[in-house]
Amino acid sequence: MNEIDVPLFHFSRGHFVEADYQDPLLEDYRNNPLLEALPPIWDDKTVAKQLASNPSFNVAERELPVHLRMHCVQRISRDFFRPLSRHLELQQSLSRLIRDGYVGRNPLTPNYAFRARKDAYELILKGHTNGYPVNTPTSAGFALVGISGIGKSSSLMRILQMYPQVILHRKYKGQDMPAPYQIVWLKMDCPHDGSIRGLCLNFLLAVDSLVGTKYYKKNTTKTTDELLPIMAQAAAVHCLGVLVIDEIQNLQEAKDDRAAQMLNFFVQLVNTIGLPVILVGTYKALPALNGEFRNARRNSGQGDATWHHFQKDEEWEWLLQGLWKYQWTDKKVELTPEFIEIMFTESQGISDIAIKLFMLTQWRALDKEIEHITPELIRSVARDRFTLIKPALEALRSGKKNQIQKFADIYDSVSIDDYLDRIEAEKRKAARLEVIKTELGYNLQEQTVSEVNGWLIEAGIGEDIALKAAQEVVQKHLHELDTVDLHKEALKIALQAQNNSSSTNKSIPRSKTKVKTTPTEPNDLRVIVSQGKKQKLPAYDSLKVAGYIKDPMEFIG
Repeated sequence: MNEIDVPLFHFSRGHFVEADYQDPLLEDYRNNPLLEALPPIWDDKTVAKQLASNPSFNVAERELPVHLRMHCVQRISRDFFRPLSRHLELQQSLSRLIRDGYVGRNPLTPNYAFRARKDAYELILKGHTNGYPVNTPTSAGFALVGISGIGKSSSLMRILQMYPQVILHRKYKGQDMPAPYQIVWLKMDCPHDGSIRGLCLNFLLAVDSLVGTKYYKKNTTKTTDELLPIMAQAAAVHCLGVLVIDEIQNLQEAKDDRAAQMLNFFVQLVNTIGLPVILVGTYKALPALNGEFRNARRNSGQGDATWHHFQKDEEWEWLLQGLWKYQWTDKKVELTPEFIEIMFTESQGISDIAIKLFMLTQWRALDKEIEHITPELIRSVARDRFTLIKPALEALRSGKKNQIQKFADIYDSVSIDDYLDRIEAEKRKAARLEVIKTELGYNLQEQTVSEVNGWLIEAGIGEDIALKAAQEVVQKHLHELDTVDLHKEALKIALQAQNNSSSTNKSIPRSKTKVKTTPTEPNDLRVIVSQGKKQKLPAYDSLKVAGYIKDPMEFIG
């Protein structure tokens, strides 16, 4: 797909992706331009690689002044993201949801024209859906509920951004497209007061900003009952693939029966135009998610997602291993079992709190001129900076249900169905984690050996000697990557091995028919080393002066 500028309008977001129709590989999805214009269906390896994000980091930055290093630490909250099993599972659910929702919404069929006409508007306005020409949807949507700070919204946004938000259609197989703009996804927050009218107006404003329409301007004076069908019609006309409503717990603030009315409207969107809806919120949203929409979600086959705080297991350690690389203090400390324990104790497995705690600890160490972070420093920061959330963390730490219930945002309310789903998810988590580790280079030792070996070969060292030298130096200095120049140490070992090999070869009687040759080419490594010896230079320095050895910071920067 090619990103182009659409010159027809001047939107706040003037960038579109032009439709590039590809075979979706499944018969269910063929001959539907809305489906063929989507990206391919990704496997877990591809998703893990696309989702992963690492802040820029250079060991030399530890030499910068403190006030600059303070800003470096900020990169963690902005750029660090390590995919986990739950993220791969969420992406799969979203992928199925969007595509299944489009199966019955082909703009080239007669049904589409009916759906976009005033008739559709009137059917939704009157609340009549019988006889409406839409295939019975199987993807009603699902709810993503979890503890505050566990990464629901940010993770979902990363996954949504793997898909183009707006696709521009011109012609499909020589046929003009009745709907030039396809809005693949739209994410918005539920208003703080749970206002349905506010939600509708925000939706229309978002559509206007994406495709240049004027829904908002034309309908600002309309009532809630008038806005609901306009919102549904806009979603149908512009082929909206999935609607995501975040902060759904705000419905608890809605007056009268507005919460039930909004949820029932979402059911109408599913039943009339086949639009999947994803609701995201904290545990406070659970009471509002009961009723008709809960039944619709159960029939969708996707299953709700409940994100609990992390357990102190392999996945928690995997998250910390990725985080621990980014230390701008004077000295780096290794991730030990003690650090794993203290980070879990002070954050209770809530990833957002753990990341903030890691950053705050570094800032305090830099400010107080402490060389490196320590468990005591982490405890001190948690005690001083987490005063507002301390009661909630203490409730989680106690494990007592009556204490946890006082904090709705962290209430681990799990039904029997949720519990069984969680058991099944645990079985899949281990397999997915292995995929992620393999794809992102979890085996640091193998990765480092490969890099050093390649560098030695490029410097002119024989393959056998290069590999042995790389393995030896990495085995010896694996836990000192930031303080030891692996390339320099490996080259010393390799050159020594070459010298020993040369000495051994001299002691072996040679055939009289062979003529001993002396290297004469000025660029020959042997000539360079030999001339260096005359100037009392070590072999390493001779090769470096000649330009055969580069600054190692180029490779490890």
